[in-house]
Amino acid sequence: MADPTDNRSACPPVDDPWIRRARPTFLYVIYALLLWAIPMGIIGAIRPEMAQAMAAGAGAWLNALPEPLYALFGTGYLGYTAARAWGKAKGVDR
Repeated sequence: MADPTDNRSACPPVDDPWIRRARPTFLYVIYALLLWAIPMGIIGAIRPEMAQAMAAGAGAWLNALPEPLYALFGTGYLGYTAARAWGKAKGVDR
């Protein structure tokens, strides 16, 4: 009997190295952003003005990205998710 919690077949193996590295790389970036909160908390406790300046710089960088770029990413992400769910429901994708 198959284990329902075994999700090894959720993503079939792919030969393209760019595709194989895409998901882990995205997760590593997210992990790095989350872990960056630890030193920022320490810096904020020791030198609040430095932490505030660093946060303002990061905010300015994010605000410099055009709004249509955020919309494009969101649309692509949601479209991919919907297409993937539809493909799995129809049995086209594994």
